[in-house]
Amino acid sequence: MRDAHLRNIDLNLLRTIQPLLEERHISRAAKRSFLSQPAMSRALNRLRETFGDPLLVRANGAYERTPRGERVLREIETIMRRLNAVVDGQEFTPAESRERFRVAMTDHGSTILLPKLLKRLRENAPHSELVLSAVGPDTFDEVAAGRIDLNLCAEEVPAALENEVIFNLDFVCLIGSRQRIRSRRLTLKQYLQLPHAMILTGDGHQAMVDHPLGALGLKRRVALRIPFFIPAVLAIAQTDLVLTVPRTLAKMTKPITSLRMIEPPRELKPFPYFMSWHSRLTNEPAQAWLRDQVRIAARSLSTFKRRE
Repeated sequence: MRDAHLRNIDLNLLRTIQPLLEERHISRAAKRSFLSQPAMSRALNRLRETFGDPLLVRANGAYERTPRGERVLREIETIMRRLNAVVDGQEFTPAESRERFRVAMTDHGSTILLPKLLKRLRENAPHSELVLSAVGPDTFDEVAAGRIDLNLCAEEVPAALENEVIFNLDFVCLIGSRQRIRSRRLTLKQYLQLPHAMILTGDGHQAMVDHPLGALGLKRRVALRIPFFIPAVLAIAQTDLVLTVPRTLAKMTKPITSLRMIEPPRELKPFPYFMSWHSRLTNEPAQAWLRDQVRIAARSLSTFKRRE
């Protein structure tokens, strides 16, 4: 909206946008805002005029957010949280906080880290909410735009964002029961000859495996492409396929499968797992506390050192 338009907005409307768009129900939004139902209906009409969009439309007897309404909700969550922090001027108290933490994680990262992180949040900030999303091609842009607070992934982080390495991961190969190879470690030649299940982590490849191979001008024989680690582990159990996964994940899933583990070719090196955020959140108490919880959870993980 242009500045001239912004000057004409009744800022009292700000407190009605979020409950309306979250609840998608006039009465429930009115109750949350301590307003009457007619007053909330009038507020919705004024918001529609202000934004030049219905924001909520009837569909199958209920309200649904319009695309513009979805965008407004994502932005207003950030705006209202920052505004509350400015007005309150208080230090972050985890036990009392109702903070909503928005974190993006990779599939294997959430399997490894999420149980310990969630345990810490439930113990220390039981009224907070953790909202997870999958890492995707636009995640770094979402962090920069303020729609995601923290991104946890193995991709190289753009220079515009703050970041640190929270742990390093190395690989192991899980072998299906119909695969007869018995080596303790695969040579690169053996690895390339075997049929593989490929975890899709970006651009149709398993980046941390296929990029190093690609740099050598090599490709795997792929029989299965799948975006999920745990289903892949279960799926290959009765096959001749080989699945390359982080060692920590393989150790965690060992109780639910009988898959053999074989060391991968030495050409597949360990890789860092990053935590990244926008610099505007560096000194925000709630976000600094969240990052500390991630660090503590990461330190508590066993590194599962390789035995040569």
